[in-house]
Amino acid sequence: MTMKIPFVAALLFAFAAPSFAADAIKPFRAEYATLRNGDEVGRTTLELADNGDGSWTLCSETRGTSGLARLAGIHIVETSRFRWKDGRPEALAYDYKQEGTFKQRTRHAAFDWQAGSVSVSEGGKDYHYATVPGLIDRQSVTLALASDLVHGAGTFEYPVAVKDRVETMRYVRGAVESRKVPAGEYRAQLMQRDGEPGEDRKRVARSWFAESLGWLPVEIEQTEKKGDTVTLRLVAVR
Repeated sequence: MTMKIPFVAALLFAFAAPSFAADAIKPFRAEYATLRNGDEVGRTTLELADNGDGSWTLCSETRGTSGLARLAGIHIVETSRFRWKDGRPEALAYDYKQEGTFKQRTRHAAFDWQAGSVSVSEGGKDYHYATVPGLIDRQSVTLALASDLVHGAGTFEYPVAVKDRVETMRYVRGAVESRKVPAGEYRAQLMQRDGEPGEDRKRVARSWFAESLGWLPVEIEQTEKKGDTVTLRLVAVR
């Protein structure tokens, strides 16, 4: 069984209050239900921590809780270490680990800003390429989106480090919609991926951010290449 849910899960994060500033974000722990084609298959726990040294850590942990996901023992941990620069996250390190009966996968990325290089290891192979200003890892895209929403940005474009290169990801505003999730019903701003398909194009299609929760993403949805839809919905946040 292949379960391509971790990246969407990992993109989620939470803010302590609607008034946003990079140095005002509080540590949090949030829970999301993970659904595949409308059926709940797992739970994702997300945690944001201030490391106290100028860096932050965003960690997601996803476990299969029902159906084949539970039988396959799906367990995914994705961790980003970053720092705030000009109101946006800037990548420092990234780790991904997926365990399960049918699939195991790891990825590690290190960002050396002094040398201007990114080093990525995955599947026994190593990749190296240059950094660019504002570079983030793929888990931090939603964080950058919310920051830009708070500051009233008109464009949403991000250089994102993927396996073997920097990929530009662009998003556009959609409608403000009512979204009902286990945590409640919220008016939320739709943000959706724009532009030509890329390596990670299939991974995240749409995200809904609730201003009343400090631009917390209350729902994220992706449609995979085979047509399956994976959805994450907010259950609780502390």
